[in-house]
Amino acid sequence: MSRMEPFVLAFIAIGLLIVLVFIIYLVDRVNAIEKETRLVAQSLNGQKEPPSLGPFAGLSSKKLWDAMTGRVPEGMDPSVLVEVRERYELVLQKHIEAIFQEGVKDGQRGLTGEPKNTKLIATLRGPVESWLPSAQVNTLYKCGIDSTQSPPEQWDAVRSALDEAGQLLYSKALINQTQALSMTLWPQAVAQPSAQAEAQTPSLPPAAS
Repeated sequence: MSRMEPFVLAFIAIGLLIVLVFIIYLVDRVNAIEKETRLVAQSLNGQKEPPSLGPFAGLSSKKLWDAMTGRVPEGMDPSVLVEVRERYELVLQKHIEAIFQEGVKDGQRGLTGEPKNTKLIATLRGPVESWLPSAQVNTLYKCGIDSTQSPPEQWDAVRSALDEAGQLLYSKALINQTQALSMTLWPQAVAQPSAQAEAQTPSLPPAAS
């Protein structure tokens, strides 16, 4: 055996040992990467879509009314509140109309009831539960009844109560009311005074020729 042979064997052994250590390192690294990839995939799969807050930022019933009348939920983005208010105007209008028409129907049938503060209002973006104060709800309902049962000479008082209730609701909700309620909900009462005035105007005698 030559003197160089033991050194060659030693180098080969060291080389094999290095290769073995490198292979073990690679295998361990691959396993670690695979584990990390699996955890990331599970995390992504486990993530849920944030719940949709809907067109009124998750607000409904009295919470929606409170937000519209200045009692804004803590942390609510002002820009979101502006969008909600724009959509709420139609909700308020429909709720008011529904209460008045409920009174009209009960008045036509000779019935009387106790209207509820809340109503489910349909919108293009989905239904929302609306809430209004009892005082105005009762006034709107009674005006609906009176519109069918009171004589024309009392319509002015009923119309005034109707318009006042509407003006109060719109002002509380910080929404500009463009038209009095009686103009849209009870137009015949608006036209009545002019008709009475025409009826009471004395006819002039024909001019002498």
